Amino acid sequence: MDYIINPVMMGGIIKEVKDDKVKIHLHGRLGVITVPTKLIKTDNILEMGHVLEFYFSYIQVMEDPYEYDSSDILYEEMQPCLLGGKITQVNDTAIEVAIMDGLGTIAVPRRWAFTTVVLEENQDVEFYLSHMRVIGKKEITLARA
Repeated sequence: MDYIINPVMMGGIIKEVKDDKVKIHLHGRLGVITVPTKLIKTDNILEMGHVLEFYFSYIQVMEDPYEYDSSDILYEEMQPCLLGGKITQVNDTAIEVAIMDGLGTIAVPRRWAFTTVVLEENQDVEFYLSHMRVIGKKEITLARA
């Protein structure tokens, strides 16, 4: 069974900046993406609350993965880049994927993964992702203990 995974414009908000990594919560409680700061285009210092836009797609399990090239993700123009990865975690509700070339991780609900086989750790996957652009800022209040 073949699926066509089409990239769509998505949004998220930075929840954490630590060293050279940024944790982004996708709008609509659709998951969490962690990427290096080099994938976020901005003239500002990245901080919690920055709102981002980028291209992203569903994730497809691949039995015979391609030879993917992640260099396109750094182009100046925002365009979807077909990337590969490996499933690192599977549970009842979600999967986590390590993005190729050390570009971070993606944690999304299981329904975001197209497959005809049972989801398992170490499976090869592919998906579209672009670099990200800061489009605004929201004030985030931290919960008190």
